[in-house]
Amino acid sequence: MQDSGTTVSVTFTQKVSEAPYETADYTLTISRTYPDSFTEDAISSEVESMFHDVKMEVLRQAGQEFTIGEDERVMRTLKSGVSRPAAGASPAPAAPAPSGGPTQQSVQAAPQPAPQPAAQPSGAPMSQKIYPRTDFCLGKSADERQAAWNLLAFQPAEWAADEGGTMKVYDVKEHADGTTDQTKTGKNFPNFSVKAEALQRIGVGVARDVGLWINPGDSNVPLKVWDVAAGQSQAQAVDFKWESRRVELQQYAYGNR
Repeated sequence: MQDSGTTVSVTFTQKVSEAPYETADYTLTISRTYPDSFTEDAISSEVESMFHDVKMEVLRQAGQEFTIGEDERVMRTLKSGVSRPAAGASPAPAAPAPSGGPTQQSVQAAPQPAPQPAAQPSGAPMSQKIYPRTDFCLGKSADERQAAWNLLAFQPAEWAADEGGTMKVYDVKEHADGTTDQTKTGKNFPNFSVKAEALQRIGVGVARDVGLWINPGDSNVPLKVWDVAAGQSQAQAVDFKWESRRVELQQYAYGNR
C-alpha cells in the first residue's frame, strides 16, 4: 500500500516600503509532501530548511538587501543606490518630442471626476521564483498605483485648471538611463511622481502624491492600462507600450528643464 504522506506548508511575509508612508506585503507559500516513513525529527529539519529558503526568496524578490542571523532573524540594509552621473555630465541628447502625442506641450482640459469601479488586482504576488510582470498592479495600494500608471500612459504632464492656468499631473524624475537622484538620507527619489490632485480628479481618493519606483526587470510595471481620465474602465484595458512611452516621458521632461 502506498504511503499517504505528510504535507507541510510554509509561508513567509515581509513588509516592504515602496514609497513614503506606503508599504506592501510580499508573501510566498511553498508546500511539500513527505512519505510516512519520514520521522518527526526529519520533517522538522525539512521545515526549518523550507522556512529559510522561502524567507530568502521573498526578500530577494522584494528587492531587499539583507542578512540572516543564526536565529533566522532578518537584518535588512539599505537598498543599493545607483551611482549618480559624473559631475558635469549631461543627459544623452533626446530626439524631438513626437508631435500630437500625449506628452506634447499643449495642455488639455482636466477631466471631471466620474464614478469608476475599483480595479481589482488579479492573482497573488510571489507565486513564482522569478517575479514576473502582471496585467495589473498587485498588493497594498494597488488601485492607487494602477491609477497612477494609467495617467502616465495616456495623459500629458499638465491639465488646464478650472480656475485658469494649469495643474501638474505628474513629474518625471528619472534620468535617461533610468536612474534617479538620492535624498539626503540616501534613498532614491521615485522614477515618476503622480500628483494627488490629478488622481483626485479621476476619483481616486489619495492624500499625497503617489511615487512610482521601477523595480529590477520592470517587474512592478503593469502590462495593461486604460485611459481612466477619458472615462474608460478596466474592461477596456490595452497593452502598455511601456518602453516607447518611457522614452516619450523622458523626452518631454528634458525639453522642459
